[in-house]
Amino acid sequence: MSLHQSRKCFLAIRALASLAILCLVPLPGRSAGFGRIVGTVADPQGAPLMGATVIIMGPALAGLTDGGGLVEHVMTDAHGRFAIERLIPGWYSLKVTAATRLPMLRNGVRVEAGGSVQQNFVLGDILTPIRVQIPSSSISSWGEDWKWALRTASVTRPILRYQPAPKASAKSKSKGNKIPLPSSQHLLAMSPGATRGRALAGDPGMGSILAYVRPLSENADLLVAGSMGASGVQTSSLATMLRRDALKGDPEELALVVHQLNFSDGVPFAPGDSRAIRSHAQALVASYAQTRRILDRLALTSGFEVDYLNAGGNVMSARPFLRLAYQPSASQEVSVRYGGARMDAGGSLLDRIGALTSFPRITMRGYQAQLETLDHSEVAYERTLSPDSRLEVAAYRDALHNAAVWGFGNDTVLARLAGNFLPNPAVDGVMLNAGNFTSSGVRASFTRKLKGQAELAVIYSLGDALAAVAAGEATPAPMRDLRASLRRRQTQAVGARVSTHLPVSKTYIVGSYEWLPNGRVTGVDPVGQANLQMQPYLGIQIRQPLPNLAFLPARIEALADFQNLLGQGYVPVARSGEDTLIVTPAYRSFRGGFSVQF
Repeated sequence: MSLHQSRKCFLAIRALASLAILCLVPLPGRSAGFGRIVGTVADPQGAPLMGATVIIMGPALAGLTDGGGLVEHVMTDAHGRFAIERLIPGWYSLKVTAATRLPMLRNGVRVEAGGSVQQNFVLGDILTPIRVQIPSSSISSWGEDWKWALRTASVTRPILRYQPAPKASAKSKSKGNKIPLPSSQHLLAMSPGATRGRALAGDPGMGSILAYVRPLSENADLLVAGSMGASGVQTSSLATMLRRDALKGDPEELALVVHQLNFSDGVPFAPGDSRAIRSHAQALVASYAQTRRILDRLALTSGFEVDYLNAGGNVMSARPFLRLAYQPSASQEVSVRYGGARMDAGGSLLDRIGALTSFPRITMRGYQAQLETLDHSEVAYERTLSPDSRLEVAAYRDALHNAAVWGFGNDTVLARLAGNFLPNPAVDGVMLNAGNFTSSGVRASFTRKLKGQAELAVIYSLGDALAAVAAGEATPAPMRDLRASLRRRQTQAVGARVSTHLPVSKTYIVGSYEWLPNGRVTGVDPVGQANLQMQPYLGIQIRQPLPNLAFLPARIEALADFQNLLGQGYVPVARSGEDTLIVTPAYRSFRGGFSVQF
């Protein structure tokens, strides 16, 4: 062999050796510092599942440039095996899915540099029994907010995650997030004087109430109530009211009430009337009211109330209601109001039902049943003096139709008033029709919360009221009509109301007194008096909670109600001899009962 050929062989051998050395040395950056996850996927019987999807989520995957948690998918081969290569060390989560199989999630898989982690999965059938189980580990790249998981058999993993809702805040509520519904309320009560907060409502006497309130949403409810009254006119009522948006400040109410009225001595008719004397009548009340905020500081409340009576003849009264309120500041309000109806979305359930099931006072005029009605209009200014005190001044005008007053008299006097009164056996007296009159005046009221749970309200009203004719004005002729013996007089009324809860016995006491000048047979400013729940002269109401009974999960209260406790305001309308008629704006009474709410 020549020297030239020997040199060529040496160079070829040297090149092959260098190439072999290069092949045996790993290239930097290709596998050093990474790990891998391998495993199998099978069914509960051990058969491998081909084509199952394995999803991995973790800190980062080699070959991908964006940071953060990344996701990679691989498929199992014909033997159910899978391998995920080139994983940066850290914690990973694996999710395995397959057709007709329950998915499986595994958290907390640790990958170390240069290591291989074996993970085997068994996917159960979708009909595998399920159960609730708390996860053993909270470490998860999917989130650490798990509280419980819906799992299948012990070999499987969660298929449903649950995260409890955060506590609702004022901000979240404003975005419309739902809050839990309030619980339903039931009420079974015997309640005296429950309608005193409504102007011109008939006194229900001692009545029984059964009611049920069911929330329809967090801001709407449905009230169904039945009541039986025991005043001079025995009444039974069935009422339904739908109220919504009360919590948002724009309440809307729709109510329908059906009354059955029973007159103890029947409804009298004119002599010679061929119709039989009826002892009962039917009545219907339909009302609607809504509040809408026109501007941030301007709100409009409007509605109507229709009263219908069938008592030997049809009588109907329709009265619209309108109130426009403007708030120049957070502590001031100026309002304009028209109409005698009153919408009050607040108050206790007992007060709400009492106002709903009440009916206007009924009188007789010329042997025809009449309803006492009120057309009221006012302009008022209200100012909040402090968080605990409020002042209101108002100018108003009232037009009363068929004004009702209480009366007492012997048979001779009542015979002369035939066709103009309705018997009221509850007080051994009659309800008299005093006709129509108007009243214009002013009102000022002040309310303040005292220490503890006490509250004070004071009111001053100036207006017109009906008064008995003075002795010098009386005529000796027999009285044929009460209206001939009454005159409209300017009248001042002053009243105060104090309510408090006794801390130890938890007794709730309300005492009120309204002063009227002598000779007045009607009150002044009925709307203002109703807003503060006042009546003429001395009145006391007591509510005493009773101990709960173990077998009856309910709140029981004993109630006592005293009206005109001192027997004031009885005005004689003198006639010749013993024929004297006594008239009063408020009769004396004592009533009691129980309230059961559950």
